[in-house]
Amino acid sequence: MIVREYAACTECGTPHVLRIGLGAEPVQAHHFACTSCGLDMGIRLEQGVGWTYGPNARKIEQDDTAAVVNLHPSFVFAKNEVGSAKAFPSLRFGRDMVKSILDAQAKAGLTSDLPELIAAHARRAPITEEWEHLRAAWSLSRNGKHELSVKRLAGFIFNAGYAEPPDTLAGWMFQFAGSLTQPYFEAHFEGLFQQLRIAKDKDDFGRFIAHYDKHMSAAHARRYFEACKAFLGAFSEFSQVHHLVTANVEISDDYAAASTNFDATRMIYGNIFEAFGDNMEVLIALNNVIEGRPFDQLRTITLAAYRQTDKAGRCRAIADNADMAAVCVEFDNQVRNASHHGGMIFDRVTGTVEYRFGKGGQGDTRTMAYATYLARSSRLFIQLMLLFRLEILLANEFGARLPL
Repeated sequence: MIVREYAACTECGTPHVLRIGLGAEPVQAHHFACTSCGLDMGIRLEQGVGWTYGPNARKIEQDDTAAVVNLHPSFVFAKNEVGSAKAFPSLRFGRDMVKSILDAQAKAGLTSDLPELIAAHARRAPITEEWEHLRAAWSLSRNGKHELSVKRLAGFIFNAGYAEPPDTLAGWMFQFAGSLTQPYFEAHFEGLFQQLRIAKDKDDFGRFIAHYDKHMSAAHARRYFEACKAFLGAFSEFSQVHHLVTANVEISDDYAAASTNFDATRMIYGNIFEAFGDNMEVLIALNNVIEGRPFDQLRTITLAAYRQTDKAGRCRAIADNADMAAVCVEFDNQVRNASHHGGMIFDRVTGTVEYRFGKGGQGDTRTMAYATYLARSSRLFIQLMLLFRLEILLANEFGARLPL
């Protein structure tokens, strides 16, 4: 459903027609450039509150002669349609999403029941609403308030739309993380699961579990918690692409994200890159075991030495393991460096992110659409969630400390 609101820039007075798609989240916030002076404008819809305007925006009377700004919480727009009153991105992307979902199911050997998939999705609580409760339960558990954590879980989970409601925090997080990666990436998780099945029968697996329990789990848990807070805290931006990414629909530089709150997202790629680069030591250890070595011995160096290497090359250690390499596709050290060292310049008017390539950011200038940046960040987060689910499964099945 698309509604119209009318807003003027409080700086230059330029009126705008805002064509806004309505989503499922309890709050949807949009930031966009004034079509005249280019300053950041904003509008926000909150359940029970309604529309609020700002920054740099005020509600005005209906004026259909004004410049059109299209906004949608779940889709991006073709660049030539951003200012069109006839843009319907749900139609453009809907067909691609359905095709991708059916293809993914067929590849996995699953029966394609698209109406049931849609119905199941509709039954689930909105992502940000569920995350609010899950974050509280997780935080309480991390602070040692386990009874309050259980109470928070019990007070929400049976109305969250799960076919089989989880009864533990680990089960809740496992299913929630899965919902952030499905449908396309479920096959990737199955690939990791198969590697775990191979590793568990190898000689050094038991020693790895003991090491994971004592030396890895707690640090990994902190990184997962912080990454989830950062990404889901900015989900009003990432929601524009996230469902497309989970359906493996390509977001190229031909598309524009209508909401462009880059201040909320500029650090997220780099932060998730760091978390994934550290936590993927689990994959390295499992691969060592699978290849018949001690878990802490790579082909040429020890695991301790591996931890001291530049993160940019860490995926190479599992490049020959197809199932593991499949979750390392998005891992760009150049974007990470630009994200962390103030090397990104964002042009809100054109929706373009500019950054320097090469060591130390001294190379050629590269650009990508903000929509592409969001999609790449979303994919990197999905890869982290696949690893998170694997660790929850590993710890739960083999008696190690849960990474929570």
